[in-house]
Amino acid sequence: MTNWKWCISLAGMAAAMPALAQSSLTLYGRIDTSIEFVNFGPNHVARIGGGNLFANQWGLKGVEDLGGGYATIFKLENGFNSATGAISGNGALFGREAWVGLTGPFGGLQAGQTYTILHTSLVTYSLPGYGAGLAWGNAANNFVLPTFLRTSNTLRYTSPRLAGFLLRATASRGANGATNVPSTLGDSYGAGINYGNGPLSIDIDYMQQEFSTASAAALSPASPTATGNYALGAISYDFGFVKPAFVYLRHRGGPDVTTAVTSAFSNPHNDFFEVNATVPLGRASLLVSYGHYHKIADSEGNADSYGLRLDYPLSKRTVLYTGAAMVHNGEHAAFTINGAGGGGVAVGKPGATASSIVAGVLTSF
Repeated sequence: MTNWKWCISLAGMAAAMPALAQSSLTLYGRIDTSIEFVNFGPNHVARIGGGNLFANQWGLKGVEDLGGGYATIFKLENGFNSATGAISGNGALFGREAWVGLTGPFGGLQAGQTYTILHTSLVTYSLPGYGAGLAWGNAANNFVLPTFLRTSNTLRYTSPRLAGFLLRATASRGANGATNVPSTLGDSYGAGINYGNGPLSIDIDYMQQEFSTASAAALSPASPTATGNYALGAISYDFGFVKPAFVYLRHRGGPDVTTAVTSAFSNPHNDFFEVNATVPLGRASLLVSYGHYHKIADSEGNADSYGLRLDYPLSKRTVLYTGAAMVHNGEHAAFTINGAGGGGVAVGKPGATASSIVAGVLTSF
């Protein structure tokens, strides 16, 4: 069955299911489209893009009440390009999230493809404005890698909140029995603690992930593997008239690599941080962001990111936004300006500066 036929069938299910007793099924989505002028050194382009405040998506989420405080939950989320209609990412129908779980007095447990604890903290402290966080204009969004944001074959646990503290933990089998790569490739384990008390929020996370130093073309079952580790610290405080936040992520462990290889889960040893603030301006919200990426083995691989974005809600579901951003790369760095769904225009060569001016609209259903 083709993808569009699946979409029609599932949408029909969403319309029918809410009538069932003690169950609910919600069809939801977000469409974010923009006009963007990008200078990616030495060239420039004007384009229609999208997925800046939120990645373009539609999905299904459901809950079944089991009684006694327990419930079955699930989520299926598709990503797409609003400018072309094409499925984004690896072309999977539900490539963003696909999991089933159970909630109760013990907390919540999910199994499937889901976000890592690092992603949860990054979208929280890389401040969202009227978006989802870790979006266009946020410095951290220009430095992250997909390998430590979302994992397949994952068990994820979230505890109840007790005295302000909440625990998150994940365990993922990356290769999951595949025979064409090392058996432990992509295996990931992480845990994090969040403390929330009124306007104050603090997170400390740790995650380790098995990677290979092999290139994408040379990756095989015999490729060597090693364990890399990520440590994150973040804090925010809402003063009412301004909400500042700081997030720092460090990657070490195993032999260093020169460049990131997504299929090998490899990432150069590095540190990056973002300091930002959102300022309410009547109905609007102003995001100000600065961040720095530091490559441990090569200072010419460093980069600085600057962002300024104004979000104006027309309603509860529709937001207009505009902004300007720039990434200044060291001679060996090639970072660019990404939206929440990625998709930034690649710079022409390492060392080039990327800059962008954008205006767009986000609507949700």
